[in-house]
Amino acid sequence: MRKIGTALFCLILVACARPSDGPSASSFYDAKDPATGRDIPVVRLSQANLSSAAPGQVTYNPADPGLSIFRSSGANDTRLRQGDVIEVTIIDTGEEGLFSSANSRTLPLGRFTVDATGNVVLPFVGKQRVLNSSPEALQSRIVSGLKGSAVNPQAVVNVVDRPGYAVTVGGSVHNPGRVPLSARKERVSDAIAMAGGALSAPASTIVTLMRGSRKASAPLSRVLAEAPQNVNLLPDDQIFVQDSAPSFTVMGAFKSTGEFKFEPGQLTLAQAIGRAGGLLDDRADASQVYLLRNQVTYAPVASSNGKLLPATTTVTNKPVIYRADMKDIATLALMQQFQMANGDILYAGNSGLVDFAKLFNVYQKSPNLPAASPPVAPSR
Repeated sequence: MRKIGTALFCLILVACARPSDGPSASSFYDAKDPATGRDIPVVRLSQANLSSAAPGQVTYNPADPGLSIFRSSGANDTRLRQGDVIEVTIIDTGEEGLFSSANSRTLPLGRFTVDATGNVVLPFVGKQRVLNSSPEALQSRIVSGLKGSAVNPQAVVNVVDRPGYAVTVGGSVHNPGRVPLSARKERVSDAIAMAGGALSAPASTIVTLMRGSRKASAPLSRVLAEAPQNVNLLPDDQIFVQDSAPSFTVMGAFKSTGEFKFEPGQLTLAQAIGRAGGLLDDRADASQVYLLRNQVTYAPVASSNGKLLPATTTVTNKPVIYRADMKDIATLALMQQFQMANGDILYAGNSGLVDFAKLFNVYQKSPNLPAASPPVAPSR
């Protein structure tokens, strides 16, 4: 009788701490929103509004200014700077003069670098102060310096390299590094294109622009779609491209668990479960498959006259749990229509027999309690 009581006592203790590797089915119905304290609704897939459950196409707050905070007219400064490399060519159209004995009337003088003092040394005209001077102004000075040596000289000065007139593009692009700027007023999309393009799709690519101490980000799809986001660049701007491909997490009684990236295009619940290899036949309860979603929606605010305010947006964050009973054939059909969203969590619970088997295994491994010692007779 004592052994039976001990066994029952151990069984009660083990049952109070039932072994499990995740929440039970009933705990989903007791879940509460940590922000509001309200119950998180559990919606059966057969009762879900599939059009409202599907994530929206907008993945950012429309009221967020993004890259539009950087307002500039672009890099259109053609003045020469230290480190600029110029190419000089002299042309003489006269019959006699500098090139009278040459077969060609064009003389490429070569390439020259503006030194640290802002000067450049050129053949025939000597040292020239070119810092903050335009290529056109230098052309006029070269022509003036050739008077007397050439009958009708002309000069062409081209800037072939401006090491200090560039932006840096890094992150998820094919060719990260320094990208030169010209007088064509390159924009953010131009710099990314010159860096070989982004490695991920525009909708899942975040572009961050850093200018001095200021920084802002926006999806590449928004940069390409909205002109105010595709801002003009200035020298020394830094662009960082980040792959933020959406993903979902699989936990519980699935054959494969972990984080899974979305494939290009939309992803249904049926496809997501297939990506995880399906349920574990000897462990999962097919009627207890849950999808946890932190549903974020952006809605424009209406004024008193009913018109939408373009710069005002409300952000709604609403947790919701969807339950799929995979034993129901109709649910399997609905899973082909239900769209996954970024950050979704898939969880499959254990069947009752699995938890009971764990409980029994723990009881078997529990150490035997020591038998009570017989009373000792007092010595006389």
